Amino acid sequence: MAFEVKLTSSLAKVFPDKAPENVIRKAAALRGERFSFQAAFFSSDYWLDVEVTIDSPLKDFASLRQVDLVPVDVFPFCKDNKLDDDALLTAPGLAPDVLRPLWNNCVMTATNQWRSVWVTVNVPVDFAAGKYPVKLIFTAVYPDGKRKRLTTAALPLEIIDAVLPEQKLMVSHWFHGDCLAVCYKEEVFSERHWEICRKFIRNAVEHGMNMLLTPIFTPPLDTQVGGERPTIQLVRIKRDGGRYSFDFSLLDRWISMAQECGIKYFEMAHLFTQWGAKCTPKIVAETGNGMEKIFGWDVKAASPEYRDFLDQFLPALTGHLRKIGVAENCVFHCSDEPRFSMLKDYKYASTLIRKYLKGFKLVDALSNPDFYELGLVDTPIVCEDHFNLFDKFDLAERWIYYCCTPANDYPNRFIHFPSARNRVMGILMYHLGANGFLHWGFNFYYTRSSRYPVSPYGDTTCGHAFPGGDAFLVYPGDDYGPLDSLRHEVFFEALQDMRLLQLLEKFYDRKFLLRTLNKFAKGKTMTVLDYPRDEKSLLKVREKLNSLLRAAVSR
Repeated sequence: MAFEVKLTSSLAKVFPDKAPENVIRKAAALRGERFSFQAAFFSSDYWLDVEVTIDSPLKDFASLRQVDLVPVDVFPFCKDNKLDDDALLTAPGLAPDVLRPLWNNCVMTATNQWRSVWVTVNVPVDFAAGKYPVKLIFTAVYPDGKRKRLTTAALPLEIIDAVLPEQKLMVSHWFHGDCLAVCYKEEVFSERHWEICRKFIRNAVEHGMNMLLTPIFTPPLDTQVGGERPTIQLVRIKRDGGRYSFDFSLLDRWISMAQECGIKYFEMAHLFTQWGAKCTPKIVAETGNGMEKIFGWDVKAASPEYRDFLDQFLPALTGHLRKIGVAENCVFHCSDEPRFSMLKDYKYASTLIRKYLKGFKLVDALSNPDFYELGLVDTPIVCEDHFNLFDKFDLAERWIYYCCTPANDYPNRFIHFPSARNRVMGILMYHLGANGFLHWGFNFYYTRSSRYPVSPYGDTTCGHAFPGGDAFLVYPGDDYGPLDSLRHEVFFEALQDMRLLQLLEKFYDRKFLLRTLNKFAKGKTMTVLDYPRDEKSLLKVREKLNSLLRAAVSR
């Protein structure tokens, strides 16, 4: 039997048919940082269970998970109908992504294949600085109970004498509570559904999300025209003739739960349909005929009925948010990703709601500066490939996003992309001076346009619609909680890189730090098109930042 182990960084993606190219022999982390690496292993044996244990002064703060493969069958084609040069898959196949807890502390080998164990060390903030070995022990466990030590592998981990500061960046990965209800076959806002939402929200917070999409109404996002998603509406509404009354008790519970999980900011679901604000969101209310859908695709955005509804609803909602003390941490959306051709409809919708939202920010994902120049959006959330178009504005907050596009050359977190293209976003957002980041898919488990639900274990592309993994960062686990993806962990590492750079500003001028980063670009300045794109290059950036910190704290 052949059994081999290679230690690799968290940026490696270990495919079954190829040994990892890069091995690591040492690493460093700050106090309060979450550090991850991988132990790639190969076995020629059949049906072999291998127990993996940790021997380290840090073992009480460490965990192990097995990296499993998922299918990817859709890729974003780029210019000249070619795939991105860095693509790790160029045809439908399997790629590493989901992180599963070990079964009885064992990994289950795949004969004559490379797989990996994901090792996470949560360094306590009060842990003494120094160098500590993280030793992994691999032991074969046979059906008859016999055991055999196979090998060991150790990584020296240096704990730098500095504490990683708190995150400043505002981060939202859109949370889809209806997907969880459908996936787990639970009624929306049943006690079990609340429990599930809590687990997923807590996980998101643990990975840097601090802003939560809040379904005051069923969010009018990614929904087939004329179709609808399951009702998930936090505001209970009664209609009596032309008058409305509102019950905010479920909203209060949502906000309280989210705050207990660590959420700081709330974004109210969009008040008009996606891509142009042409129609009204799905809204249900208690009427004289029972519960009815009073707004939706069949009601135009400019209808007098919806205007009258907003005349009553928005003052009641904003007043309540002020009453419970969260108003200053709430933002509102009009319509997601409007195009220039939709300017007229968006202008009507924005003008209508802004008169009720004084003191609140109106934010939307868009890429055309005209919407901002016309005063229709307070805070534009700009796609990375259009970010430079807003450089001429003195924006109070600079937000950036990506989604299923852009693909070639730009950072993104698709399953078929190298992890470096995911993690680099942290240093890029620091370089760009970004205040916020948004992505549409924390846990979207439908096909495109929400036509029907899918399992992300078998369909990572929303029914062949989006690049693999674009729609979600976590997988639904068996215990009503999430399983992480390696992309989820790597993006959090990106946020930690940004926090390290902000810490370094206590010791170095920001201009000096920018010049330091620029040295890792091919041109004179690091940009969203010119940045370290591979594992080795990005690790060198982090090592340079670590060395600057060592020098500063040792003075």
